[in-house]
Amino acid sequence: MRRKLDLSDLTDDEAEHVLQVVQRDFTLRKKEEDRLNEMKQKLDEEGNKCSILSKHGRFNEHCCMHCCSPFTFLINPKRQCQDCKYNICKNCSSYQRKEKAWLCNMCQLLRAQSLEWYYNNVKSRFKCFGGAKVLKNLYRKHRLETGTFSRSSLQYCILITALHWLSSTYIYN
Repeated sequence: MRRKLDLSDLTDDEAEHVLQVVQRDFTLRKKEEDRLNEMKQKLDEEGNKCSILSKHGRFNEHCCMHCCSPFTFLINPKRQCQDCKYNICKNCSSYQRKEKAWLCNMCQLLRAQSLEWYYNNVKSRFKCFGGAKVLKNLYRKHRLETGTFSRSSLQYCILITALHWLSSTYIYN
């Protein structure tokens, strides 16, 4: 069910403020998208490295699968990751109190990345997010009032930047 936005009563100053908020929203969404992509790339690289190293016989019995440092009895004992079951050192792992088990840093990243399904689900479920609706409505309002934008206005610059970003990232019709 779609609700129509009515922003026709906003003054120019209020509209400008709303546009700045929407711009910050776009920036935060872009940062989150970049963070998830970077995490995905790290996990892919680490997964490739682990699969190559695991094929080398008993490598993981003597060395950490992630940093390749050798295990020593007291100084650098081996610990088994609860998720991937690889042996890891203390620098590449942390203890999970709730689960009472060790988890390697990559599996922690993988767990964090698994929240990406939420972002993808939200994107596919809603054609248009709130900021895009506001932007589209303000654009339409301003175009109807003035017939066009003055290219020197802050609103014009913000709208063009946001619409460009929006068209490359999300559907906004």
